[in-house]
Amino acid sequence: MAALRSPEEVFSRFIDQYGYDDDGDPHALCLFAYALVERDRFDWVQHIKEQNGGSAPTQDDITSWYASKPESYFRDKSQTAISWYWSFARALLADDIEAAKKQAVQEYIGKKLQFLPQLWISLCCNAVFVLLIGAMAMYVFADFSPIAWVREHFTNIK
Repeated sequence: MAALRSPEEVFSRFIDQYGYDDDGDPHALCLFAYALVERDRFDWVQHIKEQNGGSAPTQDDITSWYASKPESYFRDKSQTAISWYWSFARALLADDIEAAKKQAVQEYIGKKLQFLPQLWISLCCNAVFVLLIGAMAMYVFADFSPIAWVREHFTNIK
C-alpha cells in the first residue's frame, strides 16, 4: 500500500477499512483508529515544538511524518481501536449484559420447574400401575375365583 501523506488519507483508509454505520456516519472503529493516529501526531508536534523553541513543524514535516509510518503502524492502531471499542461497549452495556444473563437463568430455571409437575404425575401413574400389576399378581397366585367370592359375600349359598 502506498504511503499515506495527510490526515485525510489516513481517515479515508480507515473509512475504507471499517465503513459506515447504519446512520451513514463513519463507524466508531474508524473514528477510534483515526483518533489514535492523530493523538500520536499531536504528541509529535508538541515534541517538535519543545525541541525547536516553540516553532511548529511545517506542512512538509507533517507530510513526511505520515509517510514515515509503516503499514504495521496503522494495523496496530486498528487493533488498539478494536480493543478500545470492545472495552467501551462492554462497559457501556454491562447492565444490559447482566440483565440478559439473569433473564437467561430465570428462563432456564422456569423450564426446569415445568418439568417437576410432569415428573410427579409420571411417578404417580407408575405407582398406580405397579399397584394394579401387584393386585393382578395376587389374584393369579391366590387362585381367586370371582364366582366363589360373590357367593361367599352376597349370598349364603354354600
